[in-house]
Amino acid sequence: MYLMLLRYGFGDCRKPLYDTAVLVEEIVKQQMISLLYQAMDVAIMRNARFIGLEEFLFLLRKDKIKLKRFLQYMGLKDLKAIALKGGEEEESPETPDKPPSAKKRSRMCHDFLSSIDQTGELISLFEDIDEKDEIKHERLLRAELRTRGMDQKQYMEYFEARQASFNRRYKTQRFKEWLLTGINLEVKPNPHALEVLSYFSYETVAQIVDLALLVKQDMRASSGDPLVRNTPNVCVNLYDLSPVSGPAAPVVPTTPTQGVLSPPVVSKSV
Repeated sequence: MYLMLLRYGFGDCRKPLYDTAVLVEEIVKQQMISLLYQAMDVAIMRNARFIGLEEFLFLLRKDKIKLKRFLQYMGLKDLKAIALKGGEEEESPETPDKPPSAKKRSRMCHDFLSSIDQTGELISLFEDIDEKDEIKHERLLRAELRTRGMDQKQYMEYFEARQASFNRRYKTQRFKEWLLTGINLEVKPNPHALEVLSYFSYETVAQIVDLALLVKQDMRASSGDPLVRNTPNVCVNLYDLSPVSGPAAPVVPTTPTQGVLSPPVVSKSV
């Protein structure tokens, strides 16, 4: 399953139990459907023809940390689009059948947030958008610590897992079918919305792995161990890094309870 590869890239064990993979997929899909219906309500309130980027910005307006991280992602997507298009910007009417054009996402975010920001707090997020993200930094540090004991083959497998995402071109249609099959929406999502949902799906998987590794870290920690205070404050899955002689040890599942993960747009914690 594709989510297994994503989880491995975020630091979970290389071959998690199938039951946990199914559970994580169910949680992610449930969260995204809930988010999609919230966005649909906003679109109906705005009399919009389809669900777009603005609906998700409105839902994120009260969570400054996640909004800032989302704006950073939109900026990176713009840079990638510019690089792929040779620096040319397409100016065309936005329709549900056309993909987002280069340099358009950040401008759309700025224009919409300007229209609803009465205090200047939301627009100020664009000024310090390059500040360090502690959560992302911890994930990168965890990945670096994990690769120290890998050989070339293990590293290439891990590198492939780190490159996995929901929004690659050959995955876009499959992601749309996976998410929208069986649900009835009065207002349909446009390509911007699907791009945003793929981002939140990716972040939801990352958050599940973060929480699972924190639980493991708490279970291993010993208050009487004098070395604990000298250990980096980063949770790392040590299962795949330990050499195993003879029969492989059983995989320890990293299964969070369904109530642990709050919806990405309403949670106050990061």
